[in-house]
Amino acid sequence: MPKQIKIEIEPDILKFARFCSGYDLDTAAKKTKIKKEIIIAIESVKQPISLAQVKRIAGVYKMPIAYFLLEEAPKDIVIPKDFRIVYDSEEDKFSPDTMLAIRRARYLQSVANDLIGNFNYDFKKVSIDDDAERVAGYLRSKIGISMQDQKKWQDSNAALNNWKAAIESMGIFIMQNSLPDADISAFSLVDQKPYVITLNSAEHVNRRIFSLFHEVGHILLHSSGICNVDNFSRNSYQYIKIEQFCNQFAASFLIPSSDFVDNDLVKGLEKVSFDSWDFNKVKTIARCYKVSQEVIYRRFVQVGILRNDQYEKKRKDLMESFEEYKKINKKKVIIPQFRKIISKNGKAFTSLVLNSFYENRITLVDVADFLGTTSRHIADVEANL
Repeated sequence: MPKQIKIEIEPDILKFARFCSGYDLDTAAKKTKIKKEIIIAIESVKQPISLAQVKRIAGVYKMPIAYFLLEEAPKDIVIPKDFRIVYDSEEDKFSPDTMLAIRRARYLQSVANDLIGNFNYDFKKVSIDDDAERVAGYLRSKIGISMQDQKKWQDSNAALNNWKAAIESMGIFIMQNSLPDADISAFSLVDQKPYVITLNSAEHVNRRIFSLFHEVGHILLHSSGICNVDNFSRNSYQYIKIEQFCNQFAASFLIPSSDFVDNDLVKGLEKVSFDSWDFNKVKTIARCYKVSQEVIYRRFVQVGILRNDQYEKKRKDLMESFEEYKKINKKKVIIPQFRKIISKNGKAFTSLVLNSFYENRITLVDVADFLGTTSRHIADVEANL
């Protein structure tokens, strides 16, 4: 029998790799099929480890084997400092899928910074004490998309594409990752440049539209965020205040109060008691603004037409229907590979990488690596970008 190859790995590297994977000791042991006692030992004292075990760890943690051969753990930050105030309990951790998405966003950040260099953002920084409606009006005027434009878009998918293009034109990169089992809607990285937003593509398009501008709110606050825009129950008090501002900003941006209160359907519903409302009219209003019904009900509260208890009652019904949507959405749909690549990386980043290739600054191998694909898909990506 050939002698088993063994190598020595710095304990800090193994510990940091497990942290970046989002696994606790018990889960790491189960996934790698390596005893928990052994993982604790190799994360504590430098000692020989079989190459087969290293390969299993690398595969489970989704990291290249070369990473484990480094002399010390990388000093670059994976989790922004702002994320530390997300949860009340230190036992609350981000899921492995979420950690992988954050690592991917960090990688995109690093590549974009290398390819472009200096990012200068010319929009003003705001605080949670600012009026969210006024901040929303400021950004709307800066982007230059009118309410007439928004209402003319064919549907919510068209709205999301147009909004993403508008935000990316400001130098903000937008990615999408399918995180069906993660309890998050989106996150943003603002502690380093360029700024990056990641949306959960497993969620309904209307929720992604709201989440997009919720994260833009985080960027304007210069506060990285990882958010479930509907559930604050696990969040710390400090983070709740930020989340509330971002929710108010997103609603104010997508549905300016001046336009909302002048809407004929809104005026009609205001005149009757909530128990007598024709809820199909609420659906029509939501389609008009290309947002979810939940956002419309929230807006009714913010402009003083509904009480909060009435909103919460209706929101509960909507959340139940949303859970049904998620179950239906788990059915497999065949999506062309080029579309997955563009959606995952965003048009702005994909264009940046391809343009760098045309300028002979990077190789085709680099393009495939940066976009997380193989070279055989690049031509399709280029043709359909």
